This record gives sequence, C-alpha cells and structure tokens, in this order.
Amino acid sequence: MLSLKLLRGRRQPAPRAHAFWRFAFPVLVVAAGVAVLLLAREGGRAVLDRRFETVQERVVLQPHEPGYLELVGVTPTLLALHTHNGELAGVAFMARTGLDTGGGIVLLPSDLLVAAGDGATDQGESIPDVPISDVPISDVYAQGGVEAVEQVAEALFGIGFDSTEEITTESLADSMGPAEPLPYLLVDDLSEADSGGVQRVVYAAGAQELAAVDAARVYALRNIDEADVNRLERQRTMWESWLGVIGRSDDPAAVAPPASSPLSPFLRVLGSGTAVVEVPPLQSVAVDPAAPPRYRLGDEGRSWLRERALELVPWPRQPESFQRPRVQLLDGTGDPSIRDGVASDVIAAGGVITVIGNAAEFGVETTHFAYHREELVHDPFTNTIAIALGVDMALIRLGEDTPDVVDITVTVGSDQAAR
Repeated sequence: MLSLKLLRGRRQPAPRAHAFWRFAFPVLVVAAGVAVLLLAREGGRAVLDRRFETVQERVVLQPHEPGYLELVGVTPTLLALHTHNGELAGVAFMARTGLDTGGGIVLLPSDLLVAAGDGATDQGESIPDVPISDVPISDVYAQGGVEAVEQVAEALFGIGFDSTEEITTESLADSMGPAEPLPYLLVDDLSEADSGGVQRVVYAAGAQELAAVDAARVYALRNIDEADVNRLERQRTMWESWLGVIGRSDDPAAVAPPASSPLSPFLRVLGSGTAVVEVPPLQSVAVDPAAPPRYRLGDEGRSWLRERALELVPWPRQPESFQRPRVQLLDGTGDPSIRDGVASDVIAAGGVITVIGNAAEFGVETTHFAYHREELVHDPFTNTIAIALGVDMALIRLGEDTPDVVDITVTVGSDQAAR
C-alpha cells in the first residue's frame, strides 16, 4: 500500500514539445503581425490617395445671366408664285408673325419690271440666262423658273424665304375649297377666249358667291389689253374675302386650306389674327403705246417694300442669292431692353441676327464689334451696321472663331441707351 501511495503522490514530467511549436510558430505569429501592420498602412494610403472623377454637370444658364446665348428663330415666310396655264399670274409674299397676332401679304404684279438698279442687281448678283434690265417678272419665270423669280424677290424684299412654292390655279382652288362659297364683288366683266379665239364674258360684274374653282379662275384671269394692276386689285380683294371667311368662322381651322397645301399654316394664322393685304407703290411704264402699261418700283416703291418686309418679318432669314452679315447680338449692360432696341437697327442696316444673348460679363459701357472673318472688315454692309449704331470704328477688331452661323459679334454697351 505504501508503495502504491508513493507512486500516486509522485509527479510525472511532461513530454517535450515538438520543435515546430517551440521555434516555427512564434516566428509565424510575429510575421503575421508585421503583415497586418503593413496591410493597414498601405490600405490607409490607398484610401487617402484615392482620386474620384469629377462629375461634369451641364450648367443651364438663364436669359438674365451673363454668357447666355440662344439661336434666333426666323419669322415664317412664304413666296407663292401663282401660275395659270403655265404663265406667271402674280406673286404673293406672306409672313406670319405669331400664332395669334397674324401677319401680312404683299402682292406683286406679274408685269412688274425689274430694271437696272432694281432687284438682284442691287447686290451685284445676276440671274443666269435671264437679262435683268427691263424684264417683267413673268418673263423671268418663263426663262428661269421658280428659282429665278425667288432670286429677284429676295433682292427686292431684302430677305430670304422659308420656302418658295408654285401655286397653280388648280391647286389654289383645292386650297380655297373648305372656304367656299367666297363672297366677292366683281367690278368689271371678265372675258376669256373660247376655242375659236372669240372673247366671251365668263364672269359678269356684280356681287358673286364663288365656288372655289371659280374664285381661283377669277384670281388668274385678265381681260385682253387690260393693265395688270387691275388683276392685281382683284387678287388683293380675293385674299381679303378669303381671310374674312376664315376669320368669321366659328371653326377657322375647318375652313382654312387643307394641311397638304403650302398655304395652310399661313392662312390659318392670317385668317384668325390681324392681317393686312397690300400692294407696294408702283410706277407705270408705257413700253408700247398700243399695249397696256407695265409697272416698276421707283425709289418710293423700293423703300416701301424693304421697310414693309422688315415690319412683317422682325427676324428675317438669310437670303440664298446673296449674303448679309450674320450677327451675334449680345447685351453687355445687364438691361436686355437696350440690346433689343438695337436689333431692328442692325437688321435695317443689312444684318441678319442669328444668335442673341448676353456678354460674358455685364458693365460694358462702349458698344464694340468683333469681326470673325477678316474680309468683313471692309464690307459695306458691316460698316453700315457700325455707322448706324454710332460705333467708334477704332474699336472694331478681329474676334475669335465662332460657329458657322456668326460673322460679327456686336456687344451692346450702355452708350446705346442714350440713342
């Protein structure tokens, strides 16, 4: 028993640890700690050094802010050439100034003479294969077609047109169809040659209720040896009657020309708004004593036509047949009314405003020009604009490149407020 107790009370020594736990494991623990420290330091650097891409948000400027620019929307226009049996019977220029405010129509006779100094020759241009001196527009149409008449009309009115359309008597009747019958007072009998060449009355003088087909024919017909201004007066009266029917209707859209007609967008607006139908002052010319007189625009007529065109078309289109300076008009004062007051002077002096807005900074005192094409520095149109605004010619400089829609930048200063 004693020996057993002694054996139980004696402690037995533990076995020796494996070499891995004694030597390798401590090294691994130290290495892991070092690795954690290195990872923590590099991770912190990565977070601190990380660069975020800047989000580029579009900045939308307001009309009252410096740097604001917008393209100018041109006033809608149409040049309508009325043809009858292949011949030009009249020219109608139309402009609509707004959805509700109406616009106007200016009529030219087919016998209007485009003489030297009139028409395209004002701009140093010529119409291919068509002599300009003492040529009636009807002959221009016969020799050069719609495009030739458009070139002459651009020079006469001094502006470009959104479109130029040939309106035959048949298509005019289709356009008038929804408005028939058209009330009309015919002052004189209208005659037409029959198949045997004998003149016979086809429309008797007096009050009429014309079907669309008849109204279109009355618009086109001219008595033998009758002065073209008589037909022009009938045409003016026909437009007034047609616009009156549209304006008096409870549903103007229902009696306006169908959407397929190029006249539709204009008659819808002119009929329901305030519209004028006018003829410019004309001078009679006796080309042949045995023939009815023809007509031309004298100085008064040319001035009237240009001025009336700009009244009806406050924002004109650049003509196709000649170039006017395209102007970027900027407010440098912070008062846009000063800039807007200058706009009509710029256009009247020969410019076409394509961009309008504000200078990069306000506080500009003296109006200045920046030409963006070197050849414009001595251009008569651009110099006329500068003179009209009273700009010091010494301040005119060559500006930086701009979009293709701008030739000149006019920055309006506070000096224009006193004009």
